[in-house]
Amino acid sequence: MNALDLSQAVFIQDQQIKTDSLKVADAFGKNHRDVLRKIEKLKCDSNTTERNIALSEDNALTFELVEFTQHNFVTSEYIDSTGRLLPKYEMTKDGWMFLVMGFTGEKAAQIKIAFINAFNAMATLLQNQQLIEQQGIQVGTKVRLNSGSPELTVNQLMTNAEGILDQVEVTWFSNRLHKTTLSIHAVVPVVARNNAVLQHFWEAIHKYGLHLLNHSHKPDHIALNLPQVCTAIHGLPDSKALIQELVASTYPYPHYIQHGHAVRSVIDDKTHRCIVFKQTAVQLGGAA
Repeated sequence: MNALDLSQAVFIQDQQIKTDSLKVADAFGKNHRDVLRKIEKLKCDSNTTERNIALSEDNALTFELVEFTQHNFVTSEYIDSTGRLLPKYEMTKDGWMFLVMGFTGEKAAQIKIAFINAFNAMATLLQNQQLIEQQGIQVGTKVRLNSGSPELTVNQLMTNAEGILDQVEVTWFSNRLHKTTLSIHAVVPVVARNNAVLQHFWEAIHKYGLHLLNHSHKPDHIALNLPQVCTAIHGLPDSKALIQELVASTYPYPHYIQHGHAVRSVIDDKTHRCIVFKQTAVQLGGAA
């Protein structure tokens, strides 16, 4: 292993950034058994302190040391070149720092710096992975602006100078192909946004009273005049923005059929331009 390139010496496990005693021994040119003994001495010292806790003048420090070694050094195993199953320790960055504190000399200092760089790079990678998982965005994902917009396609995920993912390049077609760069926090996957908007919309409709807004004569249809809905229920997007979301309405919500449809109202016997949905048998049964 190249002591100045330790990118392979650090790994992500259970959302934690770790290395292990084998990699530490290899990087610092030490016998693995000696590294194991040093770690076991650290753990033994903390256990001895734990047993003598009643005699300790600083119980808080005692508990802290015990918890530190338990959390930052975890026993594991590996198979060596001869097929033997042997012990090793996995450790966090804090555990690693505690372990190598006594490693001195110019070469050791260079290796420590390389290790720290590897830990920091892996921390950035983990942060980016968590953000991608949280946002649900990859190259090719269909997204919209949080404030509402036509459908966009993620063309590229972009990092800043520190390597942290913070922007996306998106494309869309309107007469011609357009492309721009946006904050990753400014967009949301179409499915996730649709689900949130649809849930809020239909909950608001039923809370206000569907019978007060539904112009349809058909028992399994819902015909809504969106300007009326937006006037009656505060906090909804305007009617034009709503249409972009409601055309995706489907189970478990009423299924979109068409919009701009002229409907003779069961409420006031007037004709209104409506967006029309069909309710499923389950929805009708639930409404009853």
